[in-house]
Amino acid sequence: MAPHIHYTVRMPDPASHNLEITAELAGVADRCVLSFPAWTPGSYKLREFGKNVSGFQATGAAVELLDKQRYCLEGAKGGKARVSYTIYADEFSVRTPHLDDTHAFFLGTNVFAFLEGGEGRPAPCTYSVTVVPHRGWAVATSLRPVKGKANTWQAPDYDWLGDTPFEVGTHQVRRFKALGVPHEIAFYGYGNFDMDRITADTAKVVEAQGRHFGGLPYERYLFIHHLTPDAGGGLEHLDACVCGWNGWKFAKEDDYQGFIRLVSHEYFHAFNVKRIRPAVLGPFDYSREQYTRALWVMEGLTTYYERIWVSRAGVCKPEAVLKSFAELMDREDRRPGRKVMSVELSSWLAWTKLYLADENWLNSGVSYYGRGAQVGLLLDARLRKLTEGKRSLDDVMKLAYERHGYPKPGFPEGGFEALCEEVAGCKLDAFWRDHVRGTAEMDYTELLDVYGLELARSKQGSEPWLGITTAAKHGALTVAAVAVDGPGRAAGLQPRDELLAMNSHRVDARTFDDRVKELKPGTQAVLTLFRRDRLVQAEVTVGSQPAGELQLKVAARPTAAQKQNLRKWLACRLPR
Repeated sequence: MAPHIHYTVRMPDPASHNLEITAELAGVADRCVLSFPAWTPGSYKLREFGKNVSGFQATGAAVELLDKQRYCLEGAKGGKARVSYTIYADEFSVRTPHLDDTHAFFLGTNVFAFLEGGEGRPAPCTYSVTVVPHRGWAVATSLRPVKGKANTWQAPDYDWLGDTPFEVGTHQVRRFKALGVPHEIAFYGYGNFDMDRITADTAKVVEAQGRHFGGLPYERYLFIHHLTPDAGGGLEHLDACVCGWNGWKFAKEDDYQGFIRLVSHEYFHAFNVKRIRPAVLGPFDYSREQYTRALWVMEGLTTYYERIWVSRAGVCKPEAVLKSFAELMDREDRRPGRKVMSVELSSWLAWTKLYLADENWLNSGVSYYGRGAQVGLLLDARLRKLTEGKRSLDDVMKLAYERHGYPKPGFPEGGFEALCEEVAGCKLDAFWRDHVRGTAEMDYTELLDVYGLELARSKQGSEPWLGITTAAKHGALTVAAVAVDGPGRAAGLQPRDELLAMNSHRVDARTFDDRVKELKPGTQAVLTLFRRDRLVQAEVTVGSQPAGELQLKVAARPTAAQKQNLRKWLACRLPR
C-alpha cells in the first residue's frame, strides 16, 4: 500500500489564532519521519514553520522530536497512525498562516508536515485535506476536489500540497473564463476597489499571457486578493496566486495600475518560476536554503514583463507603462549598492541579503527584482537589435517554456543565458559580464535607438538632497538609511537617529520633506536629533540631485523600424 496522509484542519475558536490539525497516516513504514518545511517556495527566507507547532501527539505510534522541525514515529501497526497538533497562526502576509475572527489563510507549507524521504525531500506519498470552516465561512483553494466529500481535496505529492493556498472566510468570489479555462478571484478585505473592473482586467491579462505561450497549462486557476490596509506583497503558486494590497489604494489611477501590475506579475509566475525554473526550484528540498544565481531571471524578468503584459492586454495605457519604467530606472540608478553587487550575486545571497535586508542594504546591495527588470529591459532591446527586430526576449521565454516547463526538469545554472544566445544567434559574453555578473552602469543608448524613445527630466536644474531616507515609527521620525555617497553620511548621520528639528525648528513626518525642499544646495542645515537618547547636532552641507521626474517618451521622428519594434514590444501605437 502506498503511503497516504489525510489532514483535517479545524478552527473552532478563531480569536485564539489556533488551527487544530489532525493527520491520519496509512501505508507508512514502521519508522517514519514527519517534517515541517523551513521555507516556502517563492519566498527565499527561512521562516521555520515548525516554530508554530505545539502539542504534537501521536496515537498508534511512539513519537520523538528529532530537531526543530522533525518528528519521528515508531511502531505504527499496519502502517497506520494518527497525529494531532496545533498551529499558531497570527502572522498576516501572503506567505504565512493567519487566523482571526475575519478569516483563515494558510499555505500547505505553513501547516502540513511531509513524509520525509532522503536528503530533506518528501518521500513518495499522496495527500488529501478536509477543512472544517468556522461557522458561516467558505473555502477557496486551488486543490482538486474529492468527489462526494464536502470541503475535501487531494494532492498527488507534497510539492503540490505545499504549494497550495487556502482562504477560508466570508470572501466574495468572482469567476471568469479565459481561453476556455475557468478562473476564480476570492476577494478578502474592504476598501474602495471595484471587483468588476479587477475581474475584467485580470481576464485580459490572463488571455494575453496565455496566447503568448500557446494556451494555459492548468485546468483551473485561483486568484486570492487580500485587500486590507495592512496587506502587501504577492506569492505565486502552480495554479494560484495571492496578492496583497491596501484596500483603500484604488481611487487614484496610478494606484490601481500598481495593483494590476502586481496581479500581472504574480500571474506571469504561472509560467516563469512555477514552470520555467532553475533545476533547484522543484522538486524541492524544504529543509534548508536552495541556492541559484538565476533569481534575476525568475523575479527580475517577471518584474519587467509585468509592465509589458498590462500594455499588451490593454488594461494600462502604454504611456503609463513607460512612466513606470522610467521610475524604475531612476530609482535603481540612484542606488549606491549598484556599484557593489551584481544581480547574479543578489540572486545567490537572497536568503541573507534581500530577505534579511538591514539599514545598510541601500549601500551594499541591489534587488534582483528592480535591477533584474532593468537587465530585462536592456536584454530585450539587445535581442531585437541583433536580429533586426525579428526575435526578442519573448522568443527566449517561449523556448525556455518548451524546453524546461514543468514537469520537465528545470534549466541548469547558466542555462537561461544559453537560451538567449541561441535566440540571438551569437554570444552575449560582454552583456553577461557587465550586467549579470558585473556592476557596470546601465547604458540606455541601444534601448532608446531600438524603440525610438528618449529620456528627459520633467524639470531643469537640481533640487536639494540630504542623502537619507526617513521612517515614522511610534510617533517618531527616524533616519532609516544613509546613502554612502550623500551629504548626510559626510555629516555623520546614522540609521536610527531620531530627527527633532532643522535649523532650530521642529520637524516631524508631516513637515520634514517640505522643509528639505526649501533648502538650497551648498548651504548648511543644522539637524537636531537624538542618538541613543543623547542629544546631538549635525551640520549638513546640502547636496543636490537632478530635479523632476525621469521621463521615457517617444522621440519626435521615430523611423519605420523603430515604430515596428515599439508595436511589437507594447502592442500599441504611441502618440508623441
